[in-house]
Amino acid sequence: MAVIENQQSGLSTLIKINGERITEGSRSTQIETLQSGSDVELARGVVKRYVKKNKKKFSISFTYLPNTHEKTVDGCKGRDYLSSISQTRGTVTVTIKLDPLSGYEDYTCYVNSYTEKLIRRDIPEACNYYDVSIEFEEQ
Repeated sequence: MAVIENQQSGLSTLIKINGERITEGSRSTQIETLQSGSDVELARGVVKRYVKKNKKKFSISFTYLPNTHEKTVDGCKGRDYLSSISQTRGTVTVTIKLDPLSGYEDYTCYVNSYTEKLIRRDIPEACNYYDVSIEFEEQ
């Protein structure tokens, strides 16, 4: 598989996972298009590429992400929701809005990887903060 497109999106990208909006605070998003195909050399010496399917890969990472949605900057889902999504065995629906003038696009994906690192425990506020990375790949 080859990466044919690489887009870095900032905080303006709206993301929903299984219909729930994910917080935009300290989020970075990388979207790649993976191309699956094969090269065939014809008798006359010309090489043609046959594309089987293009898939999207969404890499989302957060720094200093609160575990509960009550502590996020915009009230959207935080680390606890992403952790529960990462343990999903089946598929998840990733909904993305890249352009304010266009609508949402749905992708049926599976969780490719999930990592988290505990940064801080805030005992008086009953909140933990994490660095989280999650990656989804379209089926």
